[in-house]
Amino acid sequence: MRINKMISKSAAVFFLLLLLIPYTLDVNGQTNSHSVSTENVVDLTHTLTEDFPYIPIPGITFPFKKTPIATIEKMGVAANRWEIHEHIGTQIDAPSHFIAGGLSLEQMPVRNFIARLAVIDISERARTDMDTEVTIEDIKNWEKKYGRLPKGSAVFMYSGWDAKVNDAKAFINMDGANTMHFPGFSSEAALFLARERDIVGIGVDTLSLDPGTDKEYKAHKAWLAAGKWGVECVANLKQVPPVGATVFVGASKVGGATGGLVRLLATFPSNGTKSLTVPTLRNHLLGTWKSAAAEPVGNLGFRTREFTFTTDRWLIEVVFYSDKEMTKPLFSFVGEGPYTLGENSTVVPGATNATFFFDKKRLTLLMDDAAAVAAFKFDACNLTKGVTKDISASGCSNFTSVAVCGKEYDLVNIERNTLRLGARPADGNMCLMDKRPKDLGQPLIKQNH
Repeated sequence: MRINKMISKSAAVFFLLLLLIPYTLDVNGQTNSHSVSTENVVDLTHTLTEDFPYIPIPGITFPFKKTPIATIEKMGVAANRWEIHEHIGTQIDAPSHFIAGGLSLEQMPVRNFIARLAVIDISERARTDMDTEVTIEDIKNWEKKYGRLPKGSAVFMYSGWDAKVNDAKAFINMDGANTMHFPGFSSEAALFLARERDIVGIGVDTLSLDPGTDKEYKAHKAWLAAGKWGVECVANLKQVPPVGATVFVGASKVGGATGGLVRLLATFPSNGTKSLTVPTLRNHLLGTWKSAAAEPVGNLGFRTREFTFTTDRWLIEVVFYSDKEMTKPLFSFVGEGPYTLGENSTVVPGATNATFFFDKKRLTLLMDDAAAVAAFKFDACNLTKGVTKDISASGCSNFTSVAVCGKEYDLVNIERNTLRLGARPADGNMCLMDKRPKDLGQPLIKQNH
């Protein structure tokens, strides 16, 4: 274990975490926007004190110590000296902690310090089995309930062990053979996440990513070898939902650090539309909603969306452009039909399941560029610029007929004057129930008429 001794001139501020959180962030370069709400903010950080527990390694680790070096009474300013090693308190492990040539903390991509958070709860097992582990089966069971772990997300273990933090002996839980006992990630689960899931970090509410019994740190090595971060001694995960939260990792920036203290915050929305009855939600939907700005759509360029809702029907008009300034329209799509609102989503907090039916689909060509027509595979659809064609029965290119896809399974979330529907998957298919989105899409703004 590589641990540096750091002495700080001032304990007034060890590091400063500034979070300017817009309502929607494009986290980790995702195609679909990731909705971030600051309605609920949970501090996942323990307060570091001089009796905070740590992994005892003779001659290497030692307690945190804080000594005053200036006082307001004597010098007009207050400051402390800290004596600390990197791996104590709520802290982060960089790859260089176990991997020769691995990234040190300041070298890690900062975009990976903001991530969607998945919480895997093993607290029931941990009550009776202090050596229990997060397994591959636990991960797959979470995915069966909430969907595949999103790209760029983080996975935290909640075992309930943080409740013991004020009792160092119980938190370390060392037996007579100098073996610690507390939960962690199995090495197989760590390797599975590193190789099979595109996530950026893992975390535990115990002293180590590994179970206490593992003196070879196999989970550490399997995970950190992938160039990802791990956080330990996480607090208050009981207050965070299993899905729908975002974690902010306020990592200190010290050159060559193998880790260090972090300030961890989790944010998530309240139930929002869950508290609304279907009639009330339907009343909120009534009217017209438009895109807040031009929305990028992969290689199709940009789009704007406009939705109109009555008490029992909906209409969508999507206009596609080749430029962000929306001066070069390509084509438009209009769909309409009835809709239903269902139960609250068990996957996306604050969202309600909805089903949007189509009884009409129409397409209008807005350009006469033959190459572009061929690129969009419209050449077989007999489209004429400026003339709207009903494609309800025939479909056209990627726009299916009503018979092939007569309804889409979606989500609805309304907060104040902002509507979010589900984030459309990469293949565009929402025609089956298991294709219902696992996240919310870009915002639509209520229009006042």
